[in-house]
Amino acid sequence: MKPYPSYKDSGVEWIGEIPSHWDNSKIKYETVVPVQYGINISSESYVDEGIRFIRTTDITDDGKILDKGVYLKPDFVEEIYKTKRNDLLISRSGTLGRTYHHRVEDELTYGGYLVRFNFGNDKKSRFVFYFTKSKNFEDWLSLNTIQSTIGNVNGQKYSNLSLPFPTKSEQKQIVSFLDHKTQKIDELIENTEQKIDLLKEKRTSLINHCVTKGLNPNVEMKDSGVEWIGEIPSGWGFPKVRYITSIEYGNSLKEEDRIDGEYDVYGSNGVVGKHHNSLTNGETIIIGRKGSYGKINLSQNPCYPIDTTFSIEQKNTKHDIKWMFYGLGVLRLDSFTKDSSVPGINREEIYERYLPLPPLPEQQQIVDYLDEQTQKIDSTIEKETQRIELLKEYRQSLISEVVTGKIDVRDWKE
Repeated sequence: MKPYPSYKDSGVEWIGEIPSHWDNSKIKYETVVPVQYGINISSESYVDEGIRFIRTTDITDDGKILDKGVYLKPDFVEEIYKTKRNDLLISRSGTLGRTYHHRVEDELTYGGYLVRFNFGNDKKSRFVFYFTKSKNFEDWLSLNTIQSTIGNVNGQKYSNLSLPFPTKSEQKQIVSFLDHKTQKIDELIENTEQKIDLLKEKRTSLINHCVTKGLNPNVEMKDSGVEWIGEIPSGWGFPKVRYITSIEYGNSLKEEDRIDGEYDVYGSNGVVGKHHNSLTNGETIIIGRKGSYGKINLSQNPCYPIDTTFSIEQKNTKHDIKWMFYGLGVLRLDSFTKDSSVPGINREEIYERYLPLPPLPEQQQIVDYLDEQTQKIDSTIEKETQRIELLKEYRQSLISEVVTGKIDVRDWKE
């Protein structure tokens, strides 16, 4: 799209030039109410019904409010803390710079990690909202973050944020343009996310079928005796895990004790760092024991499983280690826990599970097939994930170009 006919220096390094007829201003001169901090309150005050209480974690990156949340009793919330139409909430701590533009009449209230401004009308508030989605605002945050235990930018700093303001008619046109374009981009992102979810479901379904039914659709079947597994090929065994492998506990290795090296350090959710030596000697299955319990990873090289995990090495089983990896993945190890303080699973619970077990040659055939098919699915998921990242980058780039006047949308028509 074309640029404006002429530009001037904005006087702000992280904004650069702006159209000659635009003005520079600060948020504190444009808001109709001074900056207002939210309520500092503990989770003990949350209730199931009442006034929705907005926390930083309730706001998505693109400025929407999550459907599920927490509430406060109406008589607990003073009038000053109730949102008004066209309020702009900005997070000042935690996930910095997340913003929400309140465009409806419903009253909400908000937490102390959020600050509130209001610019008097929908288009102006919406314009400032879009500015907070720009790369320029991201750069400003980086320059103004106070590094303490967690980064924060207080209400005074937000009040002194400089940004360019076009005329009222241009604000209206810019907002209409960005509402239209970002909606299209968001729809593409949502469709791509749905495609990824379907691919993941397909991957899980494929593994479950092959591990419990095999590759031959005409093979004679028998009842496994386990409802969610159903029938398995008649030539397969169905022993408890304890009879086919040995599960080892990981070792404690605090982050400050790790010495950078070639070996992956595994926690319950996957790789958490590197270390100069390993705890295992070869290909290793890692099972989350605490936290992300039941999650299963496979390291093709020696690694260091820490004390929130279990591990299985090829030396601990007579069966194909990759088969064990696929097989354990269908046992729903993340479906139960007996530790209420820290979610977890113990080794005996895994040992008592039954695992479909084909003869070793058939194990290897199934593994080869699953490796090939899951690699194709994983490759497609990776491409679709990259597509989402590119769409998000394009979204931010487009917003940045428009709200700083690098492109002229005055003649745009939907």
